[in-house]
Amino acid sequence: MTKTENDLDIYYAVGNTNTSRQEIEIGAIIKKRNSLGWKLVSTSIAVVDTANQFSNLYLLWEKQCE
Repeated sequence: MTKTENDLDIYYAVGNTNTSRQEIEIGAIIKKRNSLGWKLVSTSIAVVDTANQFSNLYLLWEKQCE
């Protein structure tokens, strides 16, 4: 019987000054998860502090297990 497993990554980001670095880090997270058999199901962004431009990126993953 196949079982579905879910997991969540939370990526914390501050401001827009390191956009290139953040893109590389998020790409590395996605590449690593995909290589382990995880599928990206959903993403969501929450702005936590508008004054300091602090936000969270949520990556929801799904994997089929036996």
